[in-house]
Amino acid sequence: MRSDAVLVLLWLMAFRVPKPGHSAKVPEPKICRSLRITNSDYKQLKNVSYLHEILSRKVDGCQFVNGDLHVHFLGSHFTGVTIDRNIYEMNTSFLDSIREVSGRVVITGLGIKRLELRNLRAIRGFIYSQSPSHPLYALEIGYCNTPTQILMPKLVSIQGPGVMFSTSMDIHLYCQLTRKISWSEVFEHKEQHLLDAVTHLNNMTNSSLKPADQANICSHLPECPDDCPMSKEGHRLCWSSTECQMVSKCRKRSCHSCYTRPTGEEECCDNSCLGGCRSFQPSECRACRSVLLAGRCAHSCRNNSYDAAYSRINTAQDSLMQAGNVCVDQCPRDFYCIVECPDGQMPISGICTPCSVAGVRQGCHVCKDGFQRTLTEEFLGKFSNCSTLAPTELKFKKVLSIDGNQLRLGPLDADSGIWNLKSVRAILVEKFVIKNIPEHIGSLSFLKNLVQVSGHLFVDDCRITHFGFASLKYVSCFGLRNVRGLCARWFPFNFAAKLQDLKEHWPSETDKERSFDNTSEVCRNAVCDPQCRDECWGPGPDMCVACRNFEVDGRCYATCQEAGRYNLSGECQECHSECEGGCSSPSASECERCSNLEEDGKCVAACSSREMRADSKGRCYSVASARLLTVGIGVGLLILVLLVLLPVAYVHYRRRMRKYEIVDLDEYLTDPSNPNAMAKLLIVNDDDVMKQKEIGSGAFGTVYKGILRSSTNKGVRELPVAIKVLRGHSPKLGQELLNEASMLARVQHPCCIRLVALCLTQEPQLITALMPRGCLLEFLRAHRNQIGAERMLRWGLQVAEGMEYLESLGIVHRDLAARNVLLQTPDQVRITDFGLARLLDMSEGEFIQTAGLLPVKWLGVECFESGLFSHKSDVWSYGVLLWEICTFGESPYNPYGIRSVEDITGLLKKGIRLNQPDICSIDFYNILLSCWLPHPESRPSFRDMVGTMNDCLACPSKYIAAASRGIFSDKEVEMTTFGAAIPVDYARRRVNAYIANPVHPNLVISVRRPTNVAAYCRFLDQQRA
Repeated sequence: MRSDAVLVLLWLMAFRVPKPGHSAKVPEPKICRSLRITNSDYKQLKNVSYLHEILSRKVDGCQFVNGDLHVHFLGSHFTGVTIDRNIYEMNTSFLDSIREVSGRVVITGLGIKRLELRNLRAIRGFIYSQSPSHPLYALEIGYCNTPTQILMPKLVSIQGPGVMFSTSMDIHLYCQLTRKISWSEVFEHKEQHLLDAVTHLNNMTNSSLKPADQANICSHLPECPDDCPMSKEGHRLCWSSTECQMVSKCRKRSCHSCYTRPTGEEECCDNSCLGGCRSFQPSECRACRSVLLAGRCAHSCRNNSYDAAYSRINTAQDSLMQAGNVCVDQCPRDFYCIVECPDGQMPISGICTPCSVAGVRQGCHVCKDGFQRTLTEEFLGKFSNCSTLAPTELKFKKVLSIDGNQLRLGPLDADSGIWNLKSVRAILVEKFVIKNIPEHIGSLSFLKNLVQVSGHLFVDDCRITHFGFASLKYVSCFGLRNVRGLCARWFPFNFAAKLQDLKEHWPSETDKERSFDNTSEVCRNAVCDPQCRDECWGPGPDMCVACRNFEVDGRCYATCQEAGRYNLSGECQECHSECEGGCSSPSASECERCSNLEEDGKCVAACSSREMRADSKGRCYSVASARLLTVGIGVGLLILVLLVLLPVAYVHYRRRMRKYEIVDLDEYLTDPSNPNAMAKLLIVNDDDVMKQKEIGSGAFGTVYKGILRSSTNKGVRELPVAIKVLRGHSPKLGQELLNEASMLARVQHPCCIRLVALCLTQEPQLITALMPRGCLLEFLRAHRNQIGAERMLRWGLQVAEGMEYLESLGIVHRDLAARNVLLQTPDQVRITDFGLARLLDMSEGEFIQTAGLLPVKWLGVECFESGLFSHKSDVWSYGVLLWEICTFGESPYNPYGIRSVEDITGLLKKGIRLNQPDICSIDFYNILLSCWLPHPESRPSFRDMVGTMNDCLACPSKYIAAASRGIFSDKEVEMTTFGAAIPVDYARRRVNAYIANPVHPNLVISVRRPTNVAAYCRFLDQQRA
């Protein structure tokens, strides 16, 4: 990096008026620019002492290097020159004065025995520009092949990007720097690191060694002194066998740096210290985090206070300025106190400040190339975002001018390059000349934001009414020549009189009389804005030298509210960044209006969560609340509509709704006048029964959806019913059919469908309540992804309870299957068609002989051997029904291709039974097998099955593991959480997510019940593993 990468400019600002009465101060430290220590420029010298003297004069006792320190090719690098053989022993104590380096320290090609920087404490590592492909580091050491030592025993802080070792290095130097120095102790940030890019190590015989191949190359290093600090790895830290490394990081306290009392206690340093301290006083810091002020560390060179009388900032030491990290009375020789800053920053009081902080809204950077002595229209077009004009060529540093005769000069909104100068805040030349500005421009307000001119400012041959230098604060000399038409009331004489050496350069009285015109109409009416205090540079509140009330961004206001700010102790303070149009406090909830969005009374940049949305007025609202509100409004409107239309639509609505209702016919068929509440068996004629559509068919007939008309004390009522038309018209039907129908009509159980009416036509019609959800078989096949374990077991329990009830009445079903179980609701099933097989068997002798009419896959083995149907044969069918539920409606014995009674009889006699469903555990499969024992008396009764199903419902997941998403209902999740205080919907999502798509389809849960959802899910993870 070149030493002139940062342009440090000398400028003694004439507007700076020293405050009298300063007391004696600590001598100011010596500050110098970048240093380059090398003998390459003096390689023809034959005298080492003379070289030592040259280098010593170059350093000249410098304490603060404002730039980089390069030690480059110092020593025996230039083989063959006489000086190289003698320079190896040269003393480098002339570098001991250096305390801080603001830039980088680069040591390359070192060929001396020892390089000493004994008082170097901080390397700040400021890098003007950084290339991503070739990153720079605060400390770089490389190409040091000669046996040498580098000593920095007081180095306590590196603030830049880190440390890099590169190319080749002497083995002893490499080991000392990598094994005996803890660089983390001097790094200030976690992002800093040590980059070890050494490719070769040279030992005393100059043989090349690779670090990766040398496991023990550093094992013979001399030991550090016993009083040296310990590293975290347990070894002592030192620069040599006599020089310890200095550390300051706290070991026990949470502060950044500490010191140790004589008692051994660790204490925090002042927060203005950098790299530790000797005691808690700011004057005892080893280095300063911000600036060094009169021998002690401070946060800035000035202690500001507001002077309400003059609306300005006063300072306790307003003659001080900042040079690097040191506060000085006067700029050092060969220095400017305004530093050229990187793009996006500009110099404010000698400090590079981001443009946004400096009040420059459109960016700022230094323009230094491509200048002409007289700025042309083409060149001025490049100034749209320049904050500082600082030519680098000497001839342009001398004089820079603007000549109106060579420009297209129009009003502010015209296409004229001169108005690009409105972003310029500093012009760093010896002489800046403005001439030939025509009368129609009227002022020099294109330089409205100009704060400082490092040299002389001359205005020549212009006819203007006012200058318009609203922001000008610093200029070395201000001169007028042949300026006409100036209004005296728009020129700040008192303010300009404070300029240093003004009397020597001020125009003569004749020039004054010629420059100021008090006769023109403009000047007669010229007044400063009411918000200005005493003087101004022109008309308007933005041309005041000082404000009467408040100043914000160079403009005067009567109140802070006018400026969009709030008043705090007589100063306008910025509102919250989300405020617009003013505020009453710094809080985002006290804005006049919001620049972006408003949420819960506060201005925000964006809504706080994804559940929030912004409306057309910029107010954040909860989507859930909006949905509830929308639903509420919709429900309210619906209720209103219903209330309005109810008188008209009630009758029609009720008539249409009856077609879809599930009617409780038990209550309808019970005669309340009968003291025994006897049930009825209605005998209806064919005219009262209206068939609508076929909804199913089977071995014994066809089922229709229809309407049953019945007269009641409230009139004729139409009831939705299911109508089963029996096939066959045997003359034996007669009394047997009536007896059996009367018995079936007495069935009253929530799990059985009751026969409510009989129509004795040629083909008898049995009428029952309508179950619109259809049979269980179709429901299983259509909704297999929504059926959970508890629901399956509850269906099994309900069927067992219904069959137990039928067994108590002596009714043998003989056709118990999933197709003959109907759904009243998804959680309630009811048995149908019980007893019909026996009825038809009585009336039609050919029923038993026709294999196609027998549900052979559901019948027990004794039904084929002896034709005996009993409650135990119904238990066999019940087991097949459970198998259908667990397989989601698969056909039994489907792989065996059953086509006749002989096929199924042969299978059963061989001991073959239905296979274990994928989702069933062995325990549950054992329950199914108990229903299929060959001897009827060995099978459980339905009472036993009711108890078994209740036991299974205590922990459904132990017996059935349904492998589908969303299988758990709210009740199932409530059961799964075992009473824990966990939201049901959260538990359902967690449990369903773990159950879904298991690795093994036969997942069986067979351990003790978990105590909560988390434990349950951990258990499932174990099962998957």
